[in-house]
Amino acid sequence: MLKFAAVGLHGRDLSAWLTRGVLFVLVVSSSAAAQGRSEFDDLIPDLVAKIASAVPPGTQLGITVTAGDDAEEAATLQARMTGQLTTRGFRIDDANVQATVTIGCGRNLRERVCVAEIRGDGRDQLAAVARPFDAAAQEPRGTGLALELRPLVSQRSQILDVAVVNDRLLVLNVTAVTAFERKDGAWQAVQTRPLGLSWTLPRDPRGRVRVDGGRLELFLPGGTCTGRADPLETVCSDRQQAWPIGTDNKGLEAGRNYFTNAAGMKFYNAAPLGAGINDDAIELHAACAAGSYVLAVSSSGRSDGRDLLQLSRVADGRLVAAASSIVLPGILTALWPQVDQFSAVVVTHDVAAGRYDAFQASISCSR
Repeated sequence: MLKFAAVGLHGRDLSAWLTRGVLFVLVVSSSAAAQGRSEFDDLIPDLVAKIASAVPPGTQLGITVTAGDDAEEAATLQARMTGQLTTRGFRIDDANVQATVTIGCGRNLRERVCVAEIRGDGRDQLAAVARPFDAAAQEPRGTGLALELRPLVSQRSQILDVAVVNDRLLVLNVTAVTAFERKDGAWQAVQTRPLGLSWTLPRDPRGRVRVDGGRLELFLPGGTCTGRADPLETVCSDRQQAWPIGTDNKGLEAGRNYFTNAAGMKFYNAAPLGAGINDDAIELHAACAAGSYVLAVSSSGRSDGRDLLQLSRVADGRLVAAASSIVLPGILTALWPQVDQFSAVVVTHDVAAGRYDAFQASISCSR
């Protein structure tokens, strides 16, 4: 069963919305949302830390994950592991492997267990993490959740999406994709590739960056671009395909900024079960606490025109506040979850300053 909540107009191209009728944000029922969750999610951060301590940073890893006979859960866990290892500076590359990591997750009579066998440099190492069954059903005592925003890049041209890949930052705007590298504590542009599109983007464009291994994909209204992340190469075509947003869709048609599913329903983004009016909403996970969370942005009626970033937890079929809200430095223009769903990209537009800012949002815990 699907439930829907109206999407606000604030921060979007109002004329485009009015000419296309009422749009909705897709909100998936708890059973559908569960397909993107695993009962082993809370074990992953500790297991990643143990793997990182056993393998030198920058090592090219080959990863295999199993979860009994559950192929879907194994795929979910592999995506989580890949995302977190990538953010720690490891390269996931099955073609040029320097070390292999074989991970198995399962259950015994008392606990959930994930074990990693690490092979490389002539050595075999084991790393294991276990939790009792009831640990997945409750948050640690004395744990307080907080939203964190880490600045990534700021520029005058519109930012559609960004992706942190090993020691690089890829930034997609309406005309080009640019690779940044960290130098002297700041991101500095090192490569730019014009998109050279053969079609026209809508007035209020959206875009996504996805990197899988060394393969680069850019998703735009009306087409896609493919190539390599390092060195940066792209070739664009007007071939339309589904976007990686966690639910069935037909991509964005040229001149449009909303999605359509197989049933013809229009929606702007996807999040777990919930209610309320927001401009945008996505699902987000906490590495330090169990449960399903929704990161949403609301115009909040502020006199300064800045949007509000809010974190809620899904509890008993409704959303309850999970952390203090954050006032953004402008109007939201993009909100995208990262592959592992433990962080998200937030892009804002400071109209007065004529500047776009990209941030990495995540959930932190204090005890």
